[in-house]
Amino acid sequence: MKEKRALVTGGAGFIGSHLAERLTELRNNVSVIDNLSITRNNVPVLKSKDIEVIEADITSYKKIFGYFKDVDIVFHLAAMNRAVKSINEPLLANEVNITGTLNVLEASRKNNVSKVVNISSSSVYGSSKAMPRMEDSILSPTHPYGVGKLASEHYANVYNELYGIETVNLRYFSIYGPRQLGTIEHAAVIPKFIYRIMNSMPIEVYGSGEQKRNFTFVGDAVECTVKASEANNAVGETINVSTIEEVTINRLISLLESATGKKAIVKHMEEIKGEIKENPADISKAKSILGHDKWVSLKEGISNTVEWNKNEL
Repeated sequence: MKEKRALVTGGAGFIGSHLAERLTELRNNVSVIDNLSITRNNVPVLKSKDIEVIEADITSYKKIFGYFKDVDIVFHLAAMNRAVKSINEPLLANEVNITGTLNVLEASRKNNVSKVVNISSSSVYGSSKAMPRMEDSILSPTHPYGVGKLASEHYANVYNELYGIETVNLRYFSIYGPRQLGTIEHAAVIPKFIYRIMNSMPIEVYGSGEQKRNFTFVGDAVECTVKASEANNAVGETINVSTIEEVTINRLISLLESATGKKAIVKHMEEIKGEIKENPADISKAKSILGHDKWVSLKEGISNTVEWNKNEL
């Protein structure tokens, strides 16, 4: 993909800023829409790459509509993306993740955007007993965030089938890496643990710590997303984006201790209601459709992430 006009919603965030940079490296004209409610930290980085940063909220159709004019492809990453926050604020989660997605798709349709890559989540699988997680598995989300992401997939599919917009759904599995903030409310586990370990603060482990996750490095997520925009046979598809390397939270803590050179202070908490025990991904489609078969190991990814945090703190 090159020499296209690309718009990235949520493009000033953790994953979105990496994607916007990569698209620029590939010689595309890139703009991002972000309400900057989480952080403004990445704005200088984006502007230094001549990426236009538009401060707007996807929940307002009227405010975002005009920015889709003359756009070739939209990457939709903007979301309220924390499960716990969605449990506490289900109405806001619905407005951002469902209505917001519909606004993005409709603005794309009315402005004749040819393709939308919609970013979904492994949260759509929820309490499904099907293992490993395959794209055609039974879906049973356990919180409003998962419900919203599933709805976003359905809307993307409808816009493909009814209106002819080329859409692709990508289900991200636990993305981590540089620029992911560990100090924000409801921070993701890896950046939160890194920050607290490096500052000799206790980390909270819910339950036994034996729950397993597939932590996926942000660079892999970005490459899969770019490839999804390029592959003609990805249109109309839903694709898992995940490493196949599973790790328990306890093992993750050991890796973080090695990378930071500091011992973690672990505080065990009650299990979170609705949290799943494991979430193994089948990535056959990522290999066959996207051609992505080399994934950054968790050890290497953590090392890169810790180094970034050391430079920032």
